[in-house]
Amino acid sequence: MCWKNVKLIWLRELRDQLRDRRTLFTVVVLPLLLYPFMGISLIQITQFFRENPTRIWIVGRNHLPETPPLIVDGKFNSDLVSDADRRLTEIYLSNDSESELNSLVDQFKKLTTDKAASEVIDQFIQRQMLERHVDLAIIVPKPVFADPVQTEIVQAEPTVIEPDGQPHLPSNVFLFTNSASDKSRIAYQRAELALQKWQSAITNKTLTDHHISMSQANPIRITHSDVAQTVERQAAAWSKTLPLLIMIWCLTGAFYPAIDLVAGEKERGTFETLLSSPANRSEIALGKLLTVVAFSMSTALLNLLSMGFTSLFVLSRISNMPGAGALAALGPPPVQSIVWLVIAIIPIATLFGAISLATAAFARSSKEGQYYLVPLIMASMPLMVLPMLPAAKLDIGSSLIPVTNFMLLLRGLIEGNYREVLPYFSLVMLVTMICVFCAVRWVVFQFNSENVLFRASERFGLAAWVTHIFRDREKSPALGHALLCGVLILVTKFFMSFAASIPNGWGEFAIQTVIVLVATVGMPALLMAIVLTRSPRKSLKLNWCRPSWIAASVFLAFCFHPLLMWFSKLVLYVYPAGSGLEQMNSILGNLLNTSPSIFLLLGVFAIAPAIIEEIAFRGFILSGAQSTKNSFVAVVIASLFFGAAHSVIQQSILTFVIGFVLGFIAIRTNSILPCIAYHATHNSMTATSSQWSQLGLDRWFGWLTTTDANGSFEYQVAPTIFLAGLGVMLLIWIFQTSQTDVNVSQERRDERSLVPCQT
Repeated sequence: MCWKNVKLIWLRELRDQLRDRRTLFTVVVLPLLLYPFMGISLIQITQFFRENPTRIWIVGRNHLPETPPLIVDGKFNSDLVSDADRRLTEIYLSNDSESELNSLVDQFKKLTTDKAASEVIDQFIQRQMLERHVDLAIIVPKPVFADPVQTEIVQAEPTVIEPDGQPHLPSNVFLFTNSASDKSRIAYQRAELALQKWQSAITNKTLTDHHISMSQANPIRITHSDVAQTVERQAAAWSKTLPLLIMIWCLTGAFYPAIDLVAGEKERGTFETLLSSPANRSEIALGKLLTVVAFSMSTALLNLLSMGFTSLFVLSRISNMPGAGALAALGPPPVQSIVWLVIAIIPIATLFGAISLATAAFARSSKEGQYYLVPLIMASMPLMVLPMLPAAKLDIGSSLIPVTNFMLLLRGLIEGNYREVLPYFSLVMLVTMICVFCAVRWVVFQFNSENVLFRASERFGLAAWVTHIFRDREKSPALGHALLCGVLILVTKFFMSFAASIPNGWGEFAIQTVIVLVATVGMPALLMAIVLTRSPRKSLKLNWCRPSWIAASVFLAFCFHPLLMWFSKLVLYVYPAGSGLEQMNSILGNLLNTSPSIFLLLGVFAIAPAIIEEIAFRGFILSGAQSTKNSFVAVVIASLFFGAAHSVIQQSILTFVIGFVLGFIAIRTNSILPCIAYHATHNSMTATSSQWSQLGLDRWFGWLTTTDANGSFEYQVAPTIFLAGLGVMLLIWIFQTSQTDVNVSQERRDERSLVPCQT
């Protein structure tokens, strides 16, 4: 590769983009003007903020004790609420003496026992609040009197009888709010604070009257203190927002220049001229990639600096405005957060720049390329939103998730939690660099593919599309057919999971398992193979193969099973099983132990999944993915769908690895029969691993297995390594023999082509 050509192409593309006024406005001018304009607008809008007064309706004011008073001069007691809340709260004291209100107060004791009565009361109160235009209703029941002579309670509400016959305080005070109204929620917050302080004042007065000290009433004093500094609180507030904004800025800043550099040049007719230059395709791709990365970094950096300076002045300006206290308390981003984000822009911009350029190369026109932005953002958004969850933290498991790991690393660095995140710094950067390398390789692959760069524009018509499906069918499915089949399988399994219930017994479990497999995995692949291809047998790879390959696949599964079980323990260490997974494994284990027959167990748990899943994933999907002419890419696509079809993340990782082995066997042998044999053997060993002693297999495989202190089944280390090496050699033998068969078949075809035609 000539880096001089890369530099020349980079400078050429950079100069052309800088001449475009729309690009300059989007990348340079817009970030510098957008945030100051937003700040000015925010300042102007906050001037219209006014704290709206709330109206509170109190029923039963005569039932309130005189000391300590709750209401003073038609307002809340100034000792209970702040001056602002007292000024903004209007008290409406009801003088109603209607029998309906009196009977309503008497029925409040039913609120906790009679649901029907509670609903009637709520509806009545709602009508009364609407008629009186109030935001909150406070109902104070009648106090309970006790007769000092007779030990009989006058009122129906239970209470403790005191000898002085004084009225008790109301045992309950009921608040009725309208959660659909913002003013009602604000009124509730103000009234709740006043009532809490009023309750504390009554308690203190009662204790004082009875000569009881507060230390005896409250033996434990709880004191809360926030030890976080102001800078730390600001860093914690910005640590979740700024990494997300940086990701979005880098993505959008890279996408539009990438569209213009590829799809735009296709429309202008200059792309062919560039491809005919002395520079090769990889040099052209890297030159354009550097241009896209430069614009992505510039967009993110200018947006970051503009937002930082704007927030510094705007937040200080609106700090004293009403209604902006929470926003002003946020404060500007800390200096260290800006430094870390500037450093992080480089790998993020490179990753999103490569993805955007590869996506743009697939587009036929600029208009089509712009349609790809929303799917690209939607695909990246879950990885960006995941680190914003409160439970998200950087550990070994999250360090292996692209984009998410980098956001969690930035979050920890901004918050200053260096001890927690620095141990995973190398792993995060390694995963990020691998993703960047794969993205760059994808760009080079796109530029080396004539089918991608020079796809002809076409119009879509439903009738023509249906005619094309049935008229122009091929023997094997296309890549689009394979992707559609995989998506259909995932969607149907997703909705089927809601309809399925926990089986009550082995029979229900067996029927449910087979039905779900056939309906969600088998039927989509079979129907699409029949409808979309001319040779369903070839599309599903239902070809005969050597019996030795089937036998070798069975033995290969036996050799690799211990290694995969060790790998599953590693997966559980990285991604520990939750309570839901442990419960599911417990239910599944109990069902397997209650199987009436070992043959029925193997048929449901091993043979049926092996046949149905291999027809779908190593049959139709792998055949369609092979249209890319890249065996590795085809195996990755089929393995990804195979892993995603298993909803549990730990099982998805394990099945993804198994799918790699099965995919290469299917490609080399051009048949799914060895894959079915491997799959059935692996599932059989997994289902019966805990029952080897009951089946008498421990006499044959005692050298391979052992039990730990808890009685759990596990493989020994030395035999596992030996079988893994034997399995690798067996896999190499399958590859070599299959290649020999391919060469022999090719020689026979060449010989037949040399035979002269007889007339």
